[in-house]
Formats: sequence, structure tokens, C-alpha cells
Amino acid sequence: MDPVPTDRSRPTTRSDVARLAGVSTAVVSYVVNGGPRGVAPATRDKVLRAIEVLHYHPNSSARALKRGATQLLGVVVPDIENPFYSEFVGAIDAAAHSRDRSMLLALTHKDPEREFEMITNLVDRGVDGLLVLAFLHSKKSYAIADTWVPRVVIHEAAVGHAFPIVGPDLSQGAEVATRHLIDHGHSRIAYIGGGMPAPRIDYRRIAWESVLNRDGLSPDAYALTTWDRRGGSEGTRRLLQQESPPTAILAGSDLIAIGALRTIHEMGLRCPEDIAVISIDGTSESQFSWPALTTVRQPFEEVSAVALDTLLTPGDRPASQILPMTMIIRSSCGCQK
Repeated sequence: MDPVPTDRSRPTTRSDVARLAGVSTAVVSYVVNGGPRGVAPATRDKVLRAIEVLHYHPNSSARALKRGATQLLGVVVPDIENPFYSEFVGAIDAAAHSRDRSMLLALTHKDPEREFEMITNLVDRGVDGLLVLAFLHSKKSYAIADTWVPRVVIHEAAVGHAFPIVGPDLSQGAEVATRHLIDHGHSRIAYIGGGMPAPRIDYRRIAWESVLNRDGLSPDAYALTTWDRRGGSEGTRRLLQQESPPTAILAGSDLIAIGALRTIHEMGLRCPEDIAVISIDGTSESQFSWPALTTVRQPFEEVSAVALDTLLTPGDRPASQILPMTMIIRSSCGCQK
């Protein structure tokens, strides 16, 4: 082998490897990329030895540009403090890894300008596609890469644009949960949910109301709050202070349900003996509350897998793919577990 280059002020190049191994740069390329031409074993060993000596790392960005793909997926979420988003991110990462893709995560914090900036950065980095796990707050964000970068919205509808959507059947999940409470003998069932920016619709609340109406029950026990623990706590307090308080609560999220449980305990009531609670989401947090929450679980893994397949191999797929939710029975609803 030729002498090892001593100039460490620049990254090692393919030419350095070729010079040290005594081969052409094309042969180095064949070894690094596994083709397109074969390399004699002895020559291959010389190239690999030179790569090891020089600590050479192929420029993945340059290789990606050459083949027209980066193997990177941009994932856009509002935050990861909410276990709903963090569990979805984990499921997306696992689905991406099984498909030989890596993930770049962008947090918007529900700030329209930051959202636009983050999505622009992902596109500039050459991601092969965008997964949006949130309602986009900036109208400008919808137009970014509207034609040349595939994109899929998870869970939330992209109003006014032809984004493929993959998500849970929230109506089905809320209907199953409400029916379960009715089957326990409850006739005064409340719903606690957060606000939804127009023109979005809370399908959970609509399904809850529809089930109660079909059974001749009143859907007037409703608390509009925020999608977090504090909102669940405050909404529950308002409901339980009513002249005719509910005997059961359907919480629109696990975090709302956790807040509800705190207020129930603070007011000297018992769950489920005095008031039953069922949540929607089914994150790991629901399993470790006290009592453990009966919940309708989001199909995190299934939605992530379908969203990735839609993004990477769009083909002739429906614009919306809605997957069923699954009830997990624990003790907060009154079932003996």
C-alpha cells in the first residue's frame, strides 16, 4: 500500500482510499456499494483494509443524491410530552426501521411559524416523505412539497388538501366505550373533551351523543376543556358539582382521564363505585393509574405501518384509511379485573 495520507485537516475521500489500496476510485465504489461490478477477493481485501486504516466513512448524503433517495422520513408532531404523541413516534420509528428507513423528528409546539420552518427544513434535507402527526396550523405548510414529496397525515384530517389520511376510528371507539358504560347500568354518562379548531370535528363526542340519544338518554353532561390532565381535573369538578352529577365519565384522552381520577379522589369519591371512568387512547399511562383505566386503545402500531406503506408505496390506495380501536378492560369501569 502507498503511504497513509497525513493531512487530517479534511475528511478522508474515496481518492485517498484508492491511492492507499492502489486501485481506482471506481473499484472503491464497487466495494463500498456492493457493485455494480464484481471485485476480486484480494482486491476487495486491500480496499477494506485501506478503509479501516483511514477511518473512511462514505458520504451518505452524496450517495443519496446520486440514487435519488435519502432513506430519511420527516415526522412532524406538536410535542412529545404527551404520551399519545410519544407512543406514536415510537411506533413510527419501529415501522421505519423495519423498512430500512431512518426518522427525522420535528416538533412544532403548535406554533404556525415554527411548523412552517420545521417542515421547510425537512424538505430541504431531502427527506423521502413526510408523516404529519397533527393538524397543520399554518396554511403555508400545506403547500410545501405539495407535489414532489409524498406525505401522509396520521390521525388528523388535512382540510382542503388531498393528503392521504391514516388514523383510528374514533367514532367506533367512543361508541364501544359509551355502550360499555350503558351495559353497566349507567344512565347519566358525561363526556369530557378538549376544544377543536375549526373546521375539525370531535368524532368522539358525536359518537357519545349519538349512542345516548339512541337509548333515550340525555347527552347534556358535557365538559369542554383542554386535552391534558389539568383540563380533565377541572372539567370533572364542574360536572360533579352539578345538581345531577354523572355516574360515569367518558374521557376523550388518557390525560383527561388521569386528571378526572385526581378530582374524583380529592372530592372523596371512589372510582368505579361512585363514578366509573373510561378513557380513549390506551397509552401506557392508562395502565398505571389508580384504579387502572379501562380504555379504548389507539392502534398505534397498525396505523404507523399502514401510514409508512402508504408513504413509500402509494399505489392505488384510498384517500382515507381508518382502522378499528380495541377496548382494554381494567377496573375503572366497574369490571372486576
